[in-house]
Amino acid sequence: MKVRKRRIIIGLVILVALLVAGGLFTLFQQPDPLQMTTLGLENLSKADSFAFSMTQQQTVAGNERQLTRISGYKSGENIHIQGQMAGSQVEMIKIGQTLYSKDPFSGRWLKYDDISIAQRVFLVELDPLATLQIKEIGEVVPSGESVVDESKCRVYTFKPSIQNQLIESFWSDFEYTLYITKRTKMVSKAEITALNKETKEPMKITLEFKDFNKKIAIQPPQTTN
Repeated sequence: MKVRKRRIIIGLVILVALLVAGGLFTLFQQPDPLQMTTLGLENLSKADSFAFSMTQQQTVAGNERQLTRISGYKSGENIHIQGQMAGSQVEMIKIGQTLYSKDPFSGRWLKYDDISIAQRVFLVELDPLATLQIKEIGEVVPSGESVVDESKCRVYTFKPSIQNQLIESFWSDFEYTLYITKRTKMVSKAEITALNKETKEPMKITLEFKDFNKKIAIQPPQTTN
């Protein structure tokens, strides 16, 4: 009987040890980096609305300059941004295919019914997802964890090929770092570095996203000229 009890106890101890080991393995098992990156980008692109901020820094003649610092909202096809670009205050509202731009000197709103040229000039500003249009992600490397806007994130780094030909015509050697929230599997922050094709000097864009799928009303300005 004693031998039998000892065997039962040993069996139970082994069973508990296996269960604990299995639980720890599940707890610390990391998700597939490529799947997480793909899912995070898909969830971001499907979001109907969000708030965002963007900064762009670029090295010119050896000196680092902050070219853009804006914040804005996106709701469907409508976008409202404000901040600084190349040292000037800017505020623009895009409603469908109509663009409203506030003159920084007079404070008057100017209306443009054809925004094709403006979209080429302000591509990144008027489309916060433009730099995240990726043709092929490539190898994804886990880069630890971080906290963005009080949300725990997994961090992934990769060197993709870019879908947007306009961006690709000016920059090369892209490297992306994405911060993807553990709970919602959403990209909450993106850091993009690249080299100027002519000067080979570096550029960095930092995007942050929040308030996904909340009700955001973007209306034309009250007065236009």
